[in-house]
Amino acid sequence: MKSFIVFSVLVAGVFAANVSLPPKQNEKANQIASECIKESGLKPEVLAEAKKGHISDDEHLKKFTFCFFKKAGIVSEDGKLNVDVALAKLPPGVDKAEAEKLLETCKAKSGKDATETVFEIFKCYHHGTKTHILLGF
Repeated sequence: MKSFIVFSVLVAGVFAANVSLPPKQNEKANQIASECIKESGLKPEVLAEAKKGHISDDEHLKKFTFCFFKKAGIVSEDGKLNVDVALAKLPPGVDKAEAEKLLETCKAKSGKDATETVFEIFKCYHHGTKTHILLGF
């Protein structure tokens, strides 16, 4: 259930390392993703583009992101990032010191509401990380 990092680093970039979640954690992440796809109304094509690294300002993607992180316990109802929880959910192969530094920077991002704030945090981490976690949802 290493969900914050899971969703926020879906696609490998240049000079990036790829890591996978252990099977049970991947299963839990997929379960959360399925629930949040239904709750947010996210279209499969928007998710497919996000997994390729094309993050749009789609309202359903924003709702999905908030739902996913909240159900994973990474953010609170008001959109506050819990860095300790996010770090605890990192799989082997992710540099925790690098991730912590980036998360501390990204947690300062904000938006007009909790959904927007979480989406801004997500984009910040996604664009700043060199380690991408691959999963199948």
